[in-house]
Amino acid sequence: MLGMRVFLVEDEVLPAVMLEDMLADLGCVLLGSAGIIARTPSQILGTSAIDAAILDVHLGGEMVIPVADALREHSVPFIFSTGFGPADLAARYPNSRLLAKP
Repeated sequence: MLGMRVFLVEDEVLPAVMLEDMLADLGCVLLGSAGIIARTPSQILGTSAIDAAILDVHLGGEMVIPVADALREHSVPFIFSTGFGPADLAARYPNSRLLAKP
C-alpha cells in the first residue's frame, strides 16, 4: 500500500481521523476527504491519479451510491466503510469490499 493515493468520504470526525491515521501508517497518500455528497464525485474525479477511495455509506442522511456509481464508471476501486448498509450493497457492487465500523 506504500504510496497508494486514496480519497476518503466520511462525515463523522472520529472515524475519519482513525481512517486517516491508518492510511498514513500503511504508507498511503491521502488525496483529500469529503463529508457531503453534493460535490463529492467531481471532487474525487477531479483529483489526479487516484488509486482508490473509502466511502462511508450514509453521509448526513444521504446514501453514497451516486459517488460509488461515478467511481465505478471511471474504474476507480473503492471500499465501503459502514456500521450498516443496504442489503443489496454487495450485489450492486460485487467488486467492492466492506470495512465494518464498530
